[in-house]
Amino acid sequence: MFRLLSLTLAAFAIGISEFVLVGLLPSIAADVHADLGTAGLLVTVYALAITVFSPLLTSWLSRYDSRAMLAGLMTLFALGNLAVAASPNLTGLMLGRAAAGAAHGTVFALGAPVAASLVPKDKAGRAIALMFLGLTVAMVIGVPAGTAIGTAIGWRATFTLVAALGLAAALTLWALIPSAPGEHGVPLREQVALLAHRPLALTYTVTALGFGATFAVFTYLEPLLTRHAGYTAPAVTWILVLFGAATVAGNLAGGRLTDRRGAVLTIRTALTGLIVSLVALLATQNHPVAVAVDIAVWGVFAFLISPAVQTHAVALAAVRGPGAEKAASGLNIAAFNAGIATASFAGGLVLDHGDPARTPWVAVALALAALMATTGIAVRHASRQGAI
Repeated sequence: MFRLLSLTLAAFAIGISEFVLVGLLPSIAADVHADLGTAGLLVTVYALAITVFSPLLTSWLSRYDSRAMLAGLMTLFALGNLAVAASPNLTGLMLGRAAAGAAHGTVFALGAPVAASLVPKDKAGRAIALMFLGLTVAMVIGVPAGTAIGTAIGWRATFTLVAALGLAAALTLWALIPSAPGEHGVPLREQVALLAHRPLALTYTVTALGFGATFAVFTYLEPLLTRHAGYTAPAVTWILVLFGAATVAGNLAGGRLTDRRGAVLTIRTALTGLIVSLVALLATQNHPVAVAVDIAVWGVFAFLISPAVQTHAVALAAVRGPGAEKAASGLNIAAFNAGIATASFAGGLVLDHGDPARTPWVAVALALAALMATTGIAVRHASRQGAI
């Protein structure tokens, strides 16, 4: 399991880069003279880069040694974040975010099968959860620390630090991950064929809608809390710590529940809890204590789903030939970020035309659609096959 920590470190750096914008968005918007909704496109562009480039890069890079490719991708990630730190305008920021996002998606696409290969088959869910633990720990430690650094000495210092972590992860991956012979790359036409496989298509749909539900609100959590719950900017940092701690618990619980009870039950449990907590957010957002409790519950269910959908995608693809697992993993990461891009854009439209208090309505609609998607005949058929 020690070797898995190199993947956890990579995910930690990636998690800070992706999520720290929640606390820094107002400062970045002011610095580049953009309104808050427009600056929110930095989240959308990052997620779109993952969605577009992850399948392409996964197809190309899966034929090479995973250790070398993961180290190289984390180097690209570091360079993208350095570009963000140095960019004087919104266009430069978006280009740097796109470069970092392209690396992000492919690291998870190649890394998840590597994580599963390092442990016995019956512990694959927990191994993937340990990799995703980096994302959730980033939300507990990295995002609040990055927000505090950005508030104290400037947001550019935060992205410089993220770049340094990315380089450290590249070196650690090279040192700890065993070299493995490359596989045949999966052509794009075969990746499209994976999308025609109904259980996989439903998994990607659930991934996009389920994670989108969270990020329709989470992207704009800072203005919601300051305008409605009466939190100051420093207090929002502690709410992010609380949310991050809850996601750690949810991620670890999701890995164990997936291994013990299967992915479908875990996914449905996560989505049901997510819907309840988002509905509660509509009622509690004007009450400082109640909203803090609800945000903690929301965080648990938001990331309970992540090991389940990733494990499910890899398992369904395992019988479909060389490279299919990495391709399926990459497509799931693409779906994850397609959901984030769409939902953060929708949340931005709500913010531009109204109030952040309305963003949970978008989230509830997405989560309900995701829960409905889990009831399809194809998902139940896959379950009988033992794939989930």
